[in-house]
Amino acid sequence: MPRHVPPPGAPCWFELASSDPPRSLAFLQAVFGWQAEAVGGGYHFLRHGEGLVGGLGGLPPGAEGVGSYWGVYFATRDLDASLARAFLIGGRMLADPFEVPGHGRGALLADPAGALFSLWQPAVADDGELRLFEDDCFGWVELATPDVAAAQGFYGELFGWRFSDSTHAPPGSRYSEYALGDTHYGGFLQMDASWGDTPAHWSLYVVVPDLDTRLASAAAAGGSVVVPAFDAPGVGRIARIEDPTGAGLYLVQLAAA
Repeated sequence: MPRHVPPPGAPCWFELASSDPPRSLAFLQAVFGWQAEAVGGGYHFLRHGEGLVGGLGGLPPGAEGVGSYWGVYFATRDLDASLARAFLIGGRMLADPFEVPGHGRGALLADPAGALFSLWQPAVADDGELRLFEDDCFGWVELATPDVAAAQGFYGELFGWRFSDSTHAPPGSRYSEYALGDTHYGGFLQMDASWGDTPAHWSLYVVVPDLDTRLASAAAAGGSVVVPAFDAPGVGRIARIEDPTGAGLYLVQLAAA
């Protein structure tokens, strides 16, 4: 399959910050067959076949008590300009921008509802090594937020996304997909009172060819199934797993086209 080069505004990197990186890595290898490439400082690239799916490292300084978590980076041509725009429309930068020599610059932000995300300005043109939309690779990036309209305003201004409400949303709820060009990268899910005090957050979906097999592998590798498999009409079957350190991912077995 041709590699997908994420354009500015698209999800461009997926990263697990783990309280126990070796344990998380063993889990990901068992469930998805991903392989690790050490790149220094305790950080590993995660590979699937000939391409990259993301990265794995330890928890950042000061975050040791928050638990393991997956994060998403969105591409930008100009980090400083994107940060300035984010501030003007209600975003917050949570730490000083950082540089990975030879690779690029990044920054961690929170949107107006508090959902965390990162920006990434690559030092060189993307070579298309990141794999998306394939089996055992990331294929959907979803924001759960208490105010879909406000989120559309923020991210639409920041990234130039266009939005379309999904016809597959459950009755009484709202689901809005975001896209750049003809490519849909994810959606916004409306949170209601049933979410309790759960904060706004981004979630990652891995496309799998056989959901039941992956769930069995997750349990055998010491993980847990925290949302049992359910049917999403027009989409496929979905479940949520956590690795032994508590880092969560959704798995989706897509319905036949």
